[in-house]
Amino acid sequence: MPHAYVCGGRGRCTTCRVHVGEAHTELPAPEDVEKQALTRIEAEPEVRLACQLRPRHDLSIQPLLPPTATAQDANRAGGIQGREQSIAIMFLDIRGSTKLGEEKLPYDVLFILNQFFAEMAAAIAETHGHYAQFTGDGLMAIYGADGTIEDGCRNAIAGAVAMTRRLGELNERLERELKEPLRMGIGINCGDVIVGTMGPPTAQNFSAIGDDVNVTARLESLTKEFGVPLIVSESVASFAGLDMSGYEIHQTPVRGRDEQVCIYAIKDPMSLPLDPS
Repeated sequence: MPHAYVCGGRGRCTTCRVHVGEAHTELPAPEDVEKQALTRIEAEPEVRLACQLRPRHDLSIQPLLPPTATAQDANRAGGIQGREQSIAIMFLDIRGSTKLGEEKLPYDVLFILNQFFAEMAAAIAETHGHYAQFTGDGLMAIYGADGTIEDGCRNAIAGAVAMTRRLGELNERLERELKEPLRMGIGINCGDVIVGTMGPPTAQNFSAIGDDVNVTARLESLTKEFGVPLIVSESVASFAGLDMSGYEIHQTPVRGRDEQVCIYAIKDPMSLPLDPS
């Protein structure tokens, strides 16, 4: 298989980098030359240099640069560097932001939204999540990237509860500023997605992509139809170890998927049976 090798195979240019997938746990660890080169480009564990790697068993690889790549290509930022991982994903959207913009001056809206997102970011941080994307009227967060899927799902639920609590406190502080309290919709799902650094060269961030990310965004949209602030997939509740016997389970179609998704529509996130430990 042809590879680029601008440095002549000395492990300096990284143009021969390849993705080895789950096999990275079974391969010989990078020696100093390869380790230094991979550290320089902040490569994921699944990325190795073809010129330095000496596999002892068959494996499947995917070259990450074309055979014609140059030294400039090796250091170009942008694109996606990631690994497949089971995580919990959260999407949040503030309700009525358009109406808010019609009733307030731009700087007044900015003042309110800044406080809202500051509270949501604090809730994510205190529940061990990662603020992955800002989406204008909402945000995306990921949980469990540094741990197990069980921890990720428990922390995501705890994040939704913390957000609900903080929104209530914010509405009390802004009572004189608002004609009606701020509302939000949250969707939480989990699954195997690609997690890593992605985005344009000047604005890369740590995030996730995949079908289950798309499903999570659909669940957040469904909070409008169900008239609730939170929708949690059955798989998230199961991994989190929640006793959901007191909640009705729904099967709902989700755009982009043939099969229906089992969900819980939560009217009061504060009532969820979280384990205090």
